[in-house]
Amino acid sequence: MSFAKMVKEELATINKMQDEQLSELAAFMHLNVELEIKNHEKMLWFKTTNPTVARRFLTLVKTLYKTDATLMTSQEHNFKKKNSIHIGIKENVDQILSEHDLFYEQENLELLTQTVETKTAYLRGCFLSSGSVNHPKTGEYHLEIYSDNPTKMVFIQRLMNEFNLNAKITQRRNGYIAYLKEAECIADFLRYIGAVETVFLYDDIRIKRDFNNSINRVINMELANEKKVIQAASEQIEDIEIIEKKIDLNTLSDKIIKAMNLRKKYPDTSLSELTTLYLKEYQETISKSGLNHRYMKIKELANQVRNDENGR
Repeated sequence: MSFAKMVKEELATINKMQDEQLSELAAFMHLNVELEIKNHEKMLWFKTTNPTVARRFLTLVKTLYKTDATLMTSQEHNFKKKNSIHIGIKENVDQILSEHDLFYEQENLELLTQTVETKTAYLRGCFLSSGSVNHPKTGEYHLEIYSDNPTKMVFIQRLMNEFNLNAKITQRRNGYIAYLKEAECIADFLRYIGAVETVFLYDDIRIKRDFNNSINRVINMELANEKKVIQAASEQIEDIEIIEKKIDLNTLSDKIIKAMNLRKKYPDTSLSELTTLYLKEYQETISKSGLNHRYMKIKELANQVRNDENGR
């Protein structure tokens, strides 16, 4: 089961007051209902591929208008072969149209969404009707609501941003989407519209995933650092071997000799650890930068030898 389907199944069980039911149904009407007039008879058609959403729509219509509906199913002609559910309403159509304004007058929308509760109810209907959300385990945090009408999209975005969700709009295929990309905002949106239990799951998966990613980043960083230490130490050993073969060690300073001997004794040790070992070996303190300066000097000497040999 997809995460979006889990969210919608929880939302479909919510029982609210009549004004909230009206707002939620209005979202269904605005995003997913078409008016058909045939033989001077009006009929409203709602279409979805999600049985849970279909049941929610039927429940709202029957509760609010005591009307029956015609239910039909057909198979979508695509590779997923989903069943498309068509719900037709022909009773009380004029009343439904007058209360929900299928043609989307801004003034009527404002009346339907005057309180925090009716605003979240409307957004709940939007998500049920044409919303989707990625599973948090993917790490691609994304929630969207689709509409083919830019005016509706702007209104939905405005409602979302009244809750500080940072919703944005972009064009998608033959329509538009209002979308969220921030994990915290997605969790807040789901919480506002009533998917409380699913939000717990969302946060749990997200936190575990982010924690594991943090651990992996630390491990990868440590491995990268260890690789650098080994590579640097290997290069220093190589420089020391060249110097010992080609240069009279009596001509070198005591400081350089000590640094060379320390590296040979501890070939896989980091520079920071070598400063501690330097004190142990020679009863002298040395800083990391001071020891590094000596190894840079050793590299210069080894490079001089290499250059002299290449110049012959």
